[in-house]
Amino acid sequence: MHRLVSLHACVISSVLALIILCGSQSAWSFSIREPQASSVYQAGQHMSVALDLQNLPGVTKVHYYWYGEDEDMLKTSGEEKVVLVATAKSSPPFGGNILVPQEAIGRYRLLAVAEQGGRQSKHQALAIFDEVLITIEPDAQLLDIDFQTDKPLRFGRAGGVRVYDQLDSLGTTFELPVMGEFSDGVIRAIRRQTTGTTYHSSNEQIITVNQDGVLRLMGNGKTTLTVNNRNQAATLSILVEINEEPNQPPVSNAGATQTISAGERVTLNGLASYDPDGGSLQYHWAQVRGSKIPLLDPYSAQAKFLAPFVSEERTFRFKLRVTDIKGADSQASYVDVIIQP
Repeated sequence: MHRLVSLHACVISSVLALIILCGSQSAWSFSIREPQASSVYQAGQHMSVALDLQNLPGVTKVHYYWYGEDEDMLKTSGEEKVVLVATAKSSPPFGGNILVPQEAIGRYRLLAVAEQGGRQSKHQALAIFDEVLITIEPDAQLLDIDFQTDKPLRFGRAGGVRVYDQLDSLGTTFELPVMGEFSDGVIRAIRRQTTGTTYHSSNEQIITVNQDGVLRLMGNGKTTLTVNNRNQAATLSILVEINEEPNQPPVSNAGATQTISAGERVTLNGLASYDPDGGSLQYHWAQVRGSKIPLLDPYSAQAKFLAPFVSEERTFRFKLRVTDIKGADSQASYVDVIIQP
């Protein structure tokens, strides 16, 4: 009888332990407490970082990464972007101070990724991360704007050669380098809208420009591009002499949001992208949110990856651009992949 009672007690204890273990896992939390999302910091300022870690076992280090808001993570080594490695001995634990780059301006993504030790092989690939978007403003006056390109800017036959390795055809795009000289002596890249820059093309039948300073060749002739930022302005004369064979830019479609369980194989589907002229397409997938994932076939219509194990629901975002056979590029499209534990 005593043995039966003891065995019964043992079973109850084991069940309770399992419940407690499962309960603690479901209560796992890893989040950036400081800085808060949408915070504004000055270039060159030290920024305090702190985490909330609740019941998360085995964390040995936290790596902090610094990316532009829409930066392609697959193009850069993670080590190039590490701005802090923190441990339990750091102050605060797994936090510290990060120096905001002096040349920074606009919106950036701060990514914190935990490293665990002593876990079972199934969980060695556990993706534990959090990220926040913050804005950087220099504590300095903008003195001058300049285009970091030839002046006037010539495309196609007007330049005598291909320009910036672009094919000289309608629909081709070009990221215009725009630099700002500030009163603190720092030259900063201000092409993107998040830096406060706006654009205007005097003739959109020749050149159009989007909010982030990406030009698209629309036809032949002369036009003037004007850029404005912080009460400063600059103009650039542009001459286009390209092949006028009609060519509409392609349209990218990265597919619908997916919700996936950890460990499943994920397919990013860009097959709904198309060229209005009926031509074939080249594909380019990029990752712009979440901890970095090995992506298979990023230059195919259907890129793939294995959903990492996560301690709580996390979102990974991917960007797709397509290019037609004449070199015309699409606008980017985006898809979120929500991974659940």
